[in-house]
Amino acid sequence: MATQTLTIYGASDDLIEVGGIEGADEFSKPDGAWIGVIEAPDGDTALVFVDYRPNGTWTVALAQYEEDYKLPAWPQSFEVDEAFCRYSVKAAIIVPEGTTIREIEKSAL
Repeated sequence: MATQTLTIYGASDDLIEVGGIEGADEFSKPDGAWIGVIEAPDGDTALVFVDYRPNGTWTVALAQYEEDYKLPAWPQSFEVDEAFCRYSVKAAIIVPEGTTIREIEKSAL
């Protein structure tokens, strides 16, 4: 199966950088909070939460989409690369080719 690498991290104090798959973009969030839905062609779905914390760092977390959805078994890694960006964890998620990501509002959960 062909795969792609989805990357997600925070930048500055109001930008969320998403790369590597369809729907990826730079999202400006003045409140420092962003939620995305990752959807694979086979129906596997997950949520990603990115949040700017008061201490000046970013949090990136994955969660199951709903109670009846299992968290997909996609390989993933999280790192803080001092040379790249010392105040944000960078998530790298290996997803099936054709996977998409889209932003959603908290009220849509």
